[in-house]
Amino acid sequence: MLKMRSFHLTVILISLSYMTGMSQPEYPLYRQGDKNYEQGQFQEAETSYRKVEEIKPKPEVSYNLGNSIYQQNRMAEAISQYQKTIENTSDPSIKSRAYYNKGNAHYQNKEFEESIKSYKESLKLMPTDEAARKNLMLAMRQLQQQQLQQQQKENEDKKEENKDQENKDQQQQEQSDKEKQDQQQQSPSQSPENQQEQESKEDISKEEAKEILKAIEREDQRVQEKLKKGAGKTAPPVKDW
Repeated sequence: MLKMRSFHLTVILISLSYMTGMSQPEYPLYRQGDKNYEQGQFQEAETSYRKVEEIKPKPEVSYNLGNSIYQQNRMAEAISQYQKTIENTSDPSIKSRAYYNKGNAHYQNKEFEESIKSYKESLKLMPTDEAARKNLMLAMRQLQQQQLQQQQKENEDKKEENKDQENKDQQQQEQSDKEKQDQQQQSPSQSPENQQEQESKEDISKEEAKEILKAIEREDQRVQEKLKKGAGKTAPPVKDW
């Protein structure tokens, strides 16, 4: 689990020693904010810091306001406050702390690339900060794991997409085959005209065969009649010269 500063994940406040030039009206509000924060009353602390910021905005107030918002799990708002602190201070210690806590807020949002950038900026200002170094390594491992999971998800989505396409292609092929089969069943092997023509040809052939058979029978009958007539006559006498 990520921690911030001395506790790795517990946000620390910037003490009153940083608050130079604070007038009397802001001072009790700032102290009240610190007291609320230390007692875990983060919403009350936020209210006090906002009142101070309305009277006299300062990077230290913005930083502590960001911490109280962070503890209420409103990370995007906390990041905005830390960025405001970074842009409005030249103090390397305050800026380093703001980058560190901003890195933690990004980490909580699983924005590991931004978290890594913030930790690196913190280490540039405070190279000996061991907590920032550990958090940087942890964020880098989390980023690698996130990228691996994303790649696995993309591969699974691609496989599922290919499977859906294969099923779709198979369904289309089956539909096409069914349509072809239906067309073949509906279409006769011969058209009515061709069938009638074929039947007509078959009928003519039968008639011709009948006529030929009758002609053969008539011819046989004539031959038989001639043979009968020939058998009834005697052979002519032979002349004896």
